[in-house]
Amino acid sequence: MQLVLRALVALSALVLLSLGAGFLLMPDVPMAPLGLSAESAVGINFLRGDAGASLLLVGGLVARAALAGDGNKLVIPIIWVLLLLGGRILGMVLDEGGVAAAPLFATDFGLLLVLLLGRWKMRSAV
Repeated sequence: MQLVLRALVALSALVLLSLGAGFLLMPDVPMAPLGLSAESAVGINFLRGDAGASLLLVGGLVARAALAGDGNKLVIPIIWVLLLLGGRILGMVLDEGGVAAAPLFATDFGLLLVLLLGRWKMRSAV
């Protein structure tokens, strides 16, 4: 079970790192499937800097936990996903048509479950 969770955590890290690299290097590619558009260079710069850097950082932290087999290293990524889910809930409640983000919420919730299970089951080697 621990090996399966470690593999799921590692796969999550690869997805996060891939998304981060995509936003950093080619922000227009991941934008369309997510329904995002940037009207100016400032918008594209935001996606490169904020979305790309944040996803790369969290993906790196998740990868570090998976490689070390240490669930304790997942605390910051778990907090990040909880904040992400809080923002999604606010958007679904306050924004017109916000319920359209429900699939993103479900994906983020799945990531949270993987990280929480990894934190719970993966034990530090030290």
